[in-house]
Amino acid sequence: MILAGYVGWGLFPLYWTLLRHVPPLEVLLHRMAWSAPVLALLVFASARRRGQVAAALRSARDLGWLAASGLVVSFNWGVYIWAVAHEKVVEASMGYFLTPLLNVLAGVVVFRERLGRLDLLAVGLATAGVLYYIVGTGAVPWVGLAVGISFAAYGLLRKRMPINAVPGLFVEVLLLLPFVLAVIGWLHYRDEALFLNLDRATDWWLILGGPVTAAPLAFFAAGTRMLPMTTVGVLFYVTPSLQFLSGIAILGEPFGVDRLIGFAGIWAGLVIFSYSLLRGAKPRRVETT
Repeated sequence: MILAGYVGWGLFPLYWTLLRHVPPLEVLLHRMAWSAPVLALLVFASARRRGQVAAALRSARDLGWLAASGLVVSFNWGVYIWAVAHEKVVEASMGYFLTPLLNVLAGVVVFRERLGRLDLLAVGLATAGVLYYIVGTGAVPWVGLAVGISFAAYGLLRKRMPINAVPGLFVEVLLLLPFVLAVIGWLHYRDEALFLNLDRATDWWLILGGPVTAAPLAFFAAGTRMLPMTTVGVLFYVTPSLQFLSGIAILGEPFGVDRLIGFAGIWAGLVIFSYSLLRGAKPRRVETT
């Protein structure tokens, strides 16, 4: 099941490509709006999820953290949608390749964790890869960095809350929903919205963005209950790998030698990090539903 979730996330570029003709902001707004009812169904189908949502809604502290994490994940979604619309899928995949290493750095900065020698080597190689990418291409991969940093920041914020993936995202979307609907209404008022004003296919692609967003998360949440944390972490690389391959092989984005060498540094760091993770793994399982 978890593999289905990772594959679903990995194929996101192919879906959002269908909406390249729609402004990224409108795509993001509808993604959030139509995610809400799907997430509501997933939450209310489980007594445990309902209980977590109720507990979060009663806690001002949890609501504050969830509002913050909701803004961060919205930023992450928005940058990714923009990247697909502007043919930067390969660069965006860099962000998700970097995420595990950014999580390590966050642990050092926020939780005062200490890095082992292999972890230091992994971070060093990834950093060298990014620096070579910048020097070799003459451009800062800001899309990849924005995607990676925001996703790592989202994970860091969610660690501070006793609520799992599906109910947490439902509350995040619920908190932002009034603003989302207000902006959608404003776009229609100004005759700038394409939803209901262009063609039926565009309307359906925007609506289905909700289930497309929620389904991989549901598979991920169900799968993580059956697997050790280490396996979950290593399998995560399926997602950026599919995004990377989609960008090159299907969407035809350019990928020269300088970009390849930059990515090679990141991949080498991930190989060493994964080895370090597996070597020190403990047989723990996670609960993320």
